[in-house]
Amino acid sequence: MNRVRVTVDDLRKAFESEVGRRWTAGQWVRWLGASSVHQGQTFRNVVLVRLQMPDAVWVDTKESWLRRGRSVVRGQSGIRVVTGERRTERVAGSVQGHGVGTLWDVSQTEGRPVLLPSVDAGSGVTPRSLLAALLGVAGELGYGVREQDLAPEVGGSATDTRRRRIVLDADLDLPSTTAALAHELAHLRMHKLSAGEVCQGLNELEAESVAFTVLTRFGCPMDGSSSGRLFGAAARVGRSPSPRLVQTLGGRVASTAGRLIKAAEQHLPRSGSRREVQVWEYRTSLGVNLDDPGPRM
Repeated sequence: MNRVRVTVDDLRKAFESEVGRRWTAGQWVRWLGASSVHQGQTFRNVVLVRLQMPDAVWVDTKESWLRRGRSVVRGQSGIRVVTGERRTERVAGSVQGHGVGTLWDVSQTEGRPVLLPSVDAGSGVTPRSLLAALLGVAGELGYGVREQDLAPEVGGSATDTRRRRIVLDADLDLPSTTAALAHELAHLRMHKLSAGEVCQGLNELEAESVAFTVLTRFGCPMDGSSSGRLFGAAARVGRSPSPRLVQTLGGRVASTAGRLIKAAEQHLPRSGSRREVQVWEYRTSLGVNLDDPGPRM
């Protein structure tokens, strides 16, 4: 691919083709999972990375790898992405003024051992510590959090903007409570819900998607009921949503989740000793195909 001239329009068409051909609720969740790993990338680029290298776990430019003491292995093919995009990607069709950039996965590099960002983010994080961090984020936004019994149709959580209060159902278990709080924080950052308004439609999909991305980033997967709501909300978008809609949704989710992840990180306890995790060890933990020996250390 590096020897073939690729244009921004080529990448746009590749994205639209991939989204149009592969859209399902399950595929949406897989793209969200990739977005949780490839923090800092636009949603369009997350899809393009997965299209070109599904097993990629950490992509960056050649110059960035050199600054970390690693170099791209000779003969490797780079991953083409669109540069110059805003993460929100509110306008999916226009790509004028953008360029084509090349990224390389950590598995395509060799040199100094590195600690992967997603390993560092999830190291030692539990649903309880993540819940505590999200409570801190709510406090920064000026919202208190309380538990009380909620009607089933409310969906496990609600936000009272007048009283500046987030209410979580007292019957939820710990993982569900953590997911519900992330869901409500997503609403606060993305939507203007009226008092008593029930979360539904695209608002529900966006909030559930942000919660999934945040929990996945920290290694605290959603429980069955929460993931069921996410799959259901994604399925209700329809069988073949337009690529423009998918990119807009994905861009808003990726941007909001990224901000929430950074805010939560400020409230997580810092470990006194950071364990070095070599590339091949982490790739093995992911279940990535290791037919080749991977980069030489």
